[in-house]
Amino acid sequence: MTPASTAAMTRALGVSKEIEDAAWFVLGPGLLGKPSALDGRTMTWTSEAAAELLERLERGTPDPKAPMMTNLRQNLDGASREAKQLAVELLFLQSLPLAHEVKSLKVKRARVAEAASWLKPPLDLPEELYEGLTDHGVIRDRTAEFNWTIWDHLKWLCRFVQHVDQQPTADIAEALQDPLKFHRLAAATPGDQPAIRRSIEFLTWPTYFEPVVADVERQEIRDAFASLVGGAKGDAEEDITADIHRIRLHLDEQAGQRIDWHARQLVSQWRKVGDPGRRAWLLRTHNDNTELLTAWQGEEKVTLDVEHLRLLGPGVTAGVVQHAVDEDYKHLGYVEREDTKTAVFAFLTVMKPGDLVLYQHSGTVRLGVVLGEPEHNEDNRRLRRKVRWFDEGHTTTSLPRHVQRQLATPGIVVDLTRVVQALQGLLPAEAETEPDGDAEAAAVVPSVQEGFRPLTREFADSLHMELEPLQEIAELLEENRQLVLYGPPGTGKTYLAKHLAAELADDTTDERVKLVQFHPSYAYEDFFEGYRPDKTDEGQVSFKLVAGPLRRLAEEAAKPGNEKKPYFLIIDEMNRANLAKVFGELYFLLEYRDDRIYLQYSPNEPFTLPDNLYIIGTMNTADRSIAMMDAAIRRRFAFIELHPQTEPVKGSLLRFLEARQLDTTPALLLDALNSAIDEWDRDLMIGPSYFMKPAAQTPAGLRRIWKYELMPLLEEHYHGQLTREQLEERFGLDRLLERLAGR
Repeated sequence: MTPASTAAMTRALGVSKEIEDAAWFVLGPGLLGKPSALDGRTMTWTSEAAAELLERLERGTPDPKAPMMTNLRQNLDGASREAKQLAVELLFLQSLPLAHEVKSLKVKRARVAEAASWLKPPLDLPEELYEGLTDHGVIRDRTAEFNWTIWDHLKWLCRFVQHVDQQPTADIAEALQDPLKFHRLAAATPGDQPAIRRSIEFLTWPTYFEPVVADVERQEIRDAFASLVGGAKGDAEEDITADIHRIRLHLDEQAGQRIDWHARQLVSQWRKVGDPGRRAWLLRTHNDNTELLTAWQGEEKVTLDVEHLRLLGPGVTAGVVQHAVDEDYKHLGYVEREDTKTAVFAFLTVMKPGDLVLYQHSGTVRLGVVLGEPEHNEDNRRLRRKVRWFDEGHTTTSLPRHVQRQLATPGIVVDLTRVVQALQGLLPAEAETEPDGDAEAAAVVPSVQEGFRPLTREFADSLHMELEPLQEIAELLEENRQLVLYGPPGTGKTYLAKHLAAELADDTTDERVKLVQFHPSYAYEDFFEGYRPDKTDEGQVSFKLVAGPLRRLAEEAAKPGNEKKPYFLIIDEMNRANLAKVFGELYFLLEYRDDRIYLQYSPNEPFTLPDNLYIIGTMNTADRSIAMMDAAIRRRFAFIELHPQTEPVKGSLLRFLEARQLDTTPALLLDALNSAIDEWDRDLMIGPSYFMKPAAQTPAGLRRIWKYELMPLLEEHYHGQLTREQLEERFGLDRLLERLAGR
């Protein structure tokens, strides 16, 4: 059975007919030694045409700053028609199967059409070619390799054409009858590029090979489902390929159609929990080595010193790295050894092609993209990875505040994934899609979230607070995604949380700002999800899984189209509940937002907290319960004190009264009252909200506030320490008024 004769079968299994037909439209004549299907007469798949095109590609890019297609056009200037037409076909095959999130339809078609226009006379592309260039591609390039290494992919395709042309006709015929023989034919091509090779294998044999080209994804799929087919055969590439094929046939039979490995329900079963996708890394050299950093830039690489370390290969486990560093770096102190372990494991195992990488030098940050797997230098003193560096640098002070803070994290190799969205926003426009000057194509690149709505002086004035501390709170919230406002009663914690969230969300309807109040009987089932009694249509009592406020808001924030809108959950009186009981396994997600977990009531559906969901808690310190708080929750939240004697609360009552042209005596009384409370009892001090009521503007109203609201608080605080007479002498309204009058 040849690939061409499998069309009916593959269509029945769900493989895209357009992609399949378009691929064979170009591959068929090439593999069978026939003239190009683009014009029916030019012999393009020949050793001569491939060698000519390869030689021109190996000249490199004349202008590293120019778009890829501009450089390719210059390299092909004066080339034969056969070489130029082969370039059209190879550009087409490289981008044909890619899903729209990797390359847009406009970019795909623009590249092929532009290359065809370089021929003299220009080549009118057949409609069969364009029919396959659709938005619904089948390869989702998780590591972005098809964007970053297109030049290398084209060179491999040239070598593949040479290799095919040099094989006996009988060997080619056998490869078109047996997918494993075709794999061996492709794998024997010099200078292997696994991603593009696997793409060609899939396009030629879609009934056997899968549109999954990344090593990490292939391994994850095989490991997740191997038990369905009696276990794994082995770790060689052919073994993994065969295992995945058997697994897919098994799942196809269950589903009644060809499965999509990247369908939401299926991908959640094989992609490892905790895998955030693209990561970002900061790398440092010893003493900010200028010479080494220059070599990084000039040689398009990044390195890690391992002079004393035994040889360790890619994918090594953390345990092996730990043992090796402990043995080989005994001359280092404990802290340095720990930094070395982290750096080596990250460089060899965690870092992947497609990740962002950056370094700092002389106040400038340079960004790049990892292209290759780790290798050892010839002297084995350094590890290296290939990196494409972008020419545009960014001053450290121009970066968002939360990015600057992450750049201050110590270490040799620092994981900056929590700010990867902000770093992606710094990439040049052509970095993701190589639009080659096509404004329309560049416009399809999704913009990253730009953060909160900026706070203004007018907003701060409306709260009677200073702008700078409010901006600090907003920046801390944007960086950490969850924080707690804590302080004595009456300092406006809930008031500030509600108004700040609404302002940052630019949401006057409060649809994206929700408030929930904790209390001692509040539980996980109330907060996230739990079973509740329900009645069936027949009147029988049953139990139904009901989503709580966190789950509902998280799902709303994660809906398509909402990803760039900030959502806020305000938890009032947070310390009144048993937080370990309420949050349960969600503790993990509070610290690792990019990860996913399986829930106790939804064990088959992984859950993640979306990046655009922010949590603001409020805590009252008067009862000192914050001191007994779970250390785990302390680590996962940033804590901001709202205190009558510090900004933004300090002076807010006076500004409130002056803005309304009211008597400012309550502000003076508040300061006098808090001054009478000892500094070591600062958590007992009184907030300004007690005096922002209309009653505080009349003598009788002021006395009622003092008698029925403030003195009971102070009596409780000083129970057993001060008598009623001593309390009145120290904190009584009349005594404070007398002291103010005597100033």
